[in-house]
Formats: sequence, C-alpha cells, structure tokens
Amino acid sequence: MKRLHLSLAMMGLLGHLSSIPADVVEQGPKDSKPSGLLAGVARADITPPSVIAQMNWGSQTHVESVGIDPAGMLATAIVLSQGQQKFAIVEIDALAAGRLEAAVRDAALKTGIPEDHIRINATHTHSGPSFTSAKGPVGADPAKYQSVVNAYRAMTQEKIVAIIVEANAKLRPVHAYGMKGTGSININRRVRAHGDIPAGVGTNPDGFVDRELVVVRIDDAQGKPYAVLVNFQCHGTVLTYENKLISPDWIGMVRKTIERAMPGVTALYLQGAAGNQGPMEGGTGDIEVAHRLGTVLGLEATALAMRTDTVIRQKTVEGHIESTAFGTIERMRVKGPRETTLKFAKKTLELPARQYTAQDIGRMATLTAQAQKNLDEVSKSADAWRKSQAEARLRRWADLLERYKQPRTVKTVQVDVQALRIGDIAIVAMPGEPFAEIGAAVKKASPFPVTLFCAYSNGKGGGYMPIESEYSQGGYEVDMTPYGIGASELLMRETSNLVKSLR
Repeated sequence: MKRLHLSLAMMGLLGHLSSIPADVVEQGPKDSKPSGLLAGVARADITPPSVIAQMNWGSQTHVESVGIDPAGMLATAIVLSQGQQKFAIVEIDALAAGRLEAAVRDAALKTGIPEDHIRINATHTHSGPSFTSAKGPVGADPAKYQSVVNAYRAMTQEKIVAIIVEANAKLRPVHAYGMKGTGSININRRVRAHGDIPAGVGTNPDGFVDRELVVVRIDDAQGKPYAVLVNFQCHGTVLTYENKLISPDWIGMVRKTIERAMPGVTALYLQGAAGNQGPMEGGTGDIEVAHRLGTVLGLEATALAMRTDTVIRQKTVEGHIESTAFGTIERMRVKGPRETTLKFAKKTLELPARQYTAQDIGRMATLTAQAQKNLDEVSKSADAWRKSQAEARLRRWADLLERYKQPRTVKTVQVDVQALRIGDIAIVAMPGEPFAEIGAAVKKASPFPVTLFCAYSNGKGGGYMPIESEYSQGGYEVDMTPYGIGASELLMRETSNLVKSLR
C-alpha cells in the first residue's frame, strides 16, 4: 500500500512539473523545414615527398625542401546541389590553379557536373613544390628535379578528381548562411620608392587594406556543423626564401584552428583579392610565425562561424518568471529555412593588354645593364650571398626586358569571371592576383548581404591586376602585370553587373 501511495505521489509531481514552461533546448536547424540545398565534402592529403624541388623565391640559395610542415598540404572539395543544379568548389594548397583542365574534364565526366560549374581555388602558398628557372639558384639543372615535380602534379590532379567524385556521392540535406567580420593579419605590401631605394614588397601601413573576413557556415539537417568556407585576402608569404619546409604557410593553421574548435567541420580557405595584400609579419623561415598568424585568423573566423545562424531564428517572448528579479522568458524559435536558390553566371571579359613604350623598354634595359655591372663587380669577391643577390637582380631585370621587347600582337587579355548565388550569398571568382581595391569594390556593389570575392581560380586570365592609380607608383606588381590602364575599372564594372544579374 505504501508503494502505491508513493507511485501516485510521484505521478502527481511529474504532472505538476510538466505544466511548467521549461523548454531549455534552443531551436535550430533540426527544427526547420528542409532548405532544399544539398552538400557533400571530401578531402585528400596532397603532401609531396619531403625532398622535392621548392623554387619559389628568386633569392633562395637552396633548390630542394628538407621536410614537411605538420599542418600538411591538402585539397578539399565541396559539392553543392539543388534540383538539377550542381557546383563543385575545390580548395588546393598551391601557388596557382592553372594547368588543371584535365582534372576538371575528368571530374565532369565522372559526376555529370558541368565543367563550368567546377571551380578550383589555390590558397596561394609560396612554400609548395615548384621548379622554374626564374627562381632559386641561377643555373639549377631542371632535368634533376622536373620529373618529380611533374609526377607530383599528376598525383594532385588525380586526387582532385577523386575528392570531387567523393563529395558528390556524399550529398546530404544542409542549411547554409554567412557572416562578415574583421580579420587582423594582413597589411598593404607595396612599399613606396624613396630616395635611391626603389619600390618594393614589404609592409606599407599607409596603403589600402581590406580586412573584411567572410565565412559561410553549412550545417547538416540535425544542426551539426558540417563545413565552413573562409574568405580573406592575404598572400601566403609569411615563409620566404629562408624556409625549406613544404608548407601551406599560415593557411593550414586557419583550417586546423576552425576544425579543432568545431568538431565534425571541414574548413576550406578561399583566397581573396590579395594582389597587394601581405601578412603583417613575414619574410621569415620560422614556421612558428606562420602557425601563429594562421591561428589568429582561424580564431577570428571561428567566432564568426559560431555566431552564424543557418536558419531563420527569432527571439520570442513566451511569458515571465518570478525570480530574484522579475524576468522575461525568451526563446530562440525557428521561423523557417534560409533562402538557398542556386544560380550561376559566367562571362569572359576582354581587358586592355599592357603596351610597352620605348621609354618602358629603355628603363628596363638600363636596369639590366646596371645589374650586370653590379654582378661583375661582386663576382670578384668571395661573398656567396652577395653574388646570389646580384644574380637574382640581374635575372629579374633581364627577364622583364625580354618580355617588354616581345612584339605586342594582342590588344586585349581574356579573363573569366564567374558568380555563384546560394540564396543570399554570392561567391565571385576570377584567376590571377587582383588588388584588394577590386575585390572590395565588387563586394560593396553586390546586392547580396554576404559576398565572397575569390581570386587565384582556374580559367582564362592571370597575373597581377593593379588599380589604375598604382601604375605611376611602379614596383614589382606593376612591372609584372599583363594588363593595361583601364583593365581593373572594366573588370569591376562588368563583374558587379554579373553579380547583380543573379538577383
């Protein structure tokens, strides 16, 4: 009898408790209707052998690497799908995204994703495998190194195809949205000429800098974080000529930091308009500096990702409660999924090509002659470093002189620009190295609340693209650009119109 009375008492207590509004679990994506968007991610390790040609700097005196950054070298793919539309974005730790057409064609054949809908973005690390006679010690024998680099490139292409196929096979219902914030690791890198010192690459606190940091968070149907896309603009040049490690530079630690803080997430870094943007600290062989800066940006991106709501939620007042103070009961309630319409647009622009005047050629010839004279003088000494520096200077000016003297048979340069809409998010992409002012202008003109501007992508085009006012300042990027006056203004206008067409 006592046991019966106890059971009845417990039932009464439970009944009383159930009448109290005690929903302590916040609503999220699991409480929303499906958005209609599907996504799949896949990743491959593309770390090369620890000893491979690594000729990324004219000043370096070594040819081969000696080890691997613990952050590793990665390729990561995300496939997005809605209805009959499919798109693949691949992030790859590499200097550039060129010469990957075969991988795009193969992936398209195996997945049915149109070639135009497969985009590859290089993170633009300057510490990956590379061999070019324009870098490293003068006179290095290509036969000894090129076959290994070629084999590495072939392996990388195979893995790119494999991860696109895998991501396509792992499609699942998701919710997605983005947020804008501020990153803190970049600075303008175009140091102005002064006195007898020419314009150079370093840090210019007075120059334009774009510190907008954009993240896109993707959750699965249960609300578990699935992928994070990060867009920022900064050269992968913390590590320079002294570095002998194969490394993704600071970008590797951006991914690792996000993935450690958000278990289950796969992070992709999409390099922005970094043509004139460099790291706050750089020019070193110390891997810890790269890791520290990457961790900083990774934490800044993580904070944004954690604050991003991938569904529409609204704080709702559901009553009041008596406590030490009279309080309001407020709950975050899901109102529905975000807009996830997928649309795509692409355009090939005809931009004015650089035309070299007799004055340009004369200046380059003078610089080449001066460099040759300097090398002749330095060669008489036993200082190996001074000799390598003199050789690097002569090679730089002589290579540019040869370029300037070539007959200019074309008046325009073709550049592919593309834009992908994911609801209220726009992802814009182009090849090459546009200055940050270009990316900032396109983002500002965009009708979408969240816009990512990605450079270093596959497609026609490439090279540095300065804004018009920078041509008169000279410097490395201006000396190297294949584009003439007016190219950046035309690209900004046409790209902005392309993005608006997706609305």
